[in-house]
Amino acid sequence: MPWKCPVCGYENTDDANFCIRCGAQKPTEVQSTQPLQITQTPPPPPEQSPQQTPSPQVEAQQQAVTPPPPPPADVNQAPPSPQQAVSTPAIQQQVVTPPPNQIPPSPQQVTQKYYLLFIQTPYAGLINQKIPLSFDIFPSISVGRSPENVIIVPDPEVSRRHAVISLEGGELYIEDLNSTNGTYIYDGKLFQPVKGKQKISPNTIIKLGNQTIVKVVAE
Repeated sequence: MPWKCPVCGYENTDDANFCIRCGAQKPTEVQSTQPLQITQTPPPPPEQSPQQTPSPQVEAQQQAVTPPPPPPADVNQAPPSPQQAVSTPAIQQQVVTPPPNQIPPSPQQVTQKYYLLFIQTPYAGLINQKIPLSFDIFPSISVGRSPENVIIVPDPEVSRRHAVISLEGGELYIEDLNSTNGTYIYDGKLFQPVKGKQKISPNTIIKLGNQTIVKVVAE
């Protein structure tokens, strides 16, 4: 089948691949020799699950809930003042709570030692002797001629249980136990009889009966 040259319009025979007049190529050959243009369609993007791609509303909630990171610690920052330190409960507990090995002193604990100094007595071996008043052992110290007393006075004019000396609230007291010859306190001029429980102090001079005189000494 003859074909017509698309350039010069000359009709060429079917077996001619080029135009005899202008040398143009047969139209069918031109179309066959043209390179094919392949348009590659990019693959669709992979589907993202709702968990991987949060919605803008969820992102806004996360930004609102998530607290900002704490600021870095300043090494040069000054330590808190004593008033700020005391305001915290933990430091208050450390300041107030005493160590477990420390025992607070008892209000009845004896911090001063007391003695009876014998000034005069029929038994010469007791003169100028200091007999301790051991209040840390005995709550009250009895004085008399009988061996059952804490302090024994070998004087026939001293009753078997003559008097008792006690320490109450840090104060000394003496009480006569209905003795035969009485208990007396020197007031600077005379010996006054003890009636009931009477307060005494260091350097007080006491007479038991008629012959024994003692002095309260504190150290």
